[in-house]
Amino acid sequence: MRSLVAVLRKHQDALPEDVQAMMKDVSIRSGQEETKQLHAAVSQHGRAKREIADAHAARLNMHVAWKNFLSHSVQQWTAYTNQFMTQEKELMERLKVAQENLVIAKENLSNSQLAAGLAPKEDAATISDAEDSTTKEPESTAGQQIAASFKDLANNLQALHSQAVQAVQQEVDQQDQHRKRPRVTSPNAKVKDSDMANTGFGEGE
Repeated sequence: MRSLVAVLRKHQDALPEDVQAMMKDVSIRSGQEETKQLHAAVSQHGRAKREIADAHAARLNMHVAWKNFLSHSVQQWTAYTNQFMTQEKELMERLKVAQENLVIAKENLSNSQLAAGLAPKEDAATISDAEDSTTKEPESTAGQQIAASFKDLANNLQALHSQAVQAVQQEVDQQDQHRKRPRVTSPNAKVKDSDMANTGFGEGE
């Protein structure tokens, strides 16, 4: 249609009036259609840009939320670790004192039996001492393993938190670079922008 109109325009003066009127009508309709298409393209462009900005913002907000969650988790599990280690130390000291008191009590019992002319039950005492010695190491090892697990969890959370901080910083840096990036326009684009401004076009309208 555009090619036909262009050819007819070259011979416009020789055309009948009704044909010239038809060409004028076609030109007006074609201009309106082009304007409509341009307006739709501008609106689509604006929506696409907004969608990208919204997606970046949503991703940044998600990273910030996880960063804050991991930061709180690191503090919480560090506190749990310190609490467990403090309680473990206190209870191990309590167990040590109890075991020392048990040794003293056994010695007192043995001395009392000797003073009363009774022979101490060596077999029972030997078995009891053996049981005491075998329970000390597992109790200590179990506590150390739990404490090590707490520390590993806290360290892993700290590593995740560091990664989240880096991700947030990268998102912020990318958005800053995008905002500071100069817009490159050709002379034709400037003319189109001027025409769009005169016709009231705007992004997203």
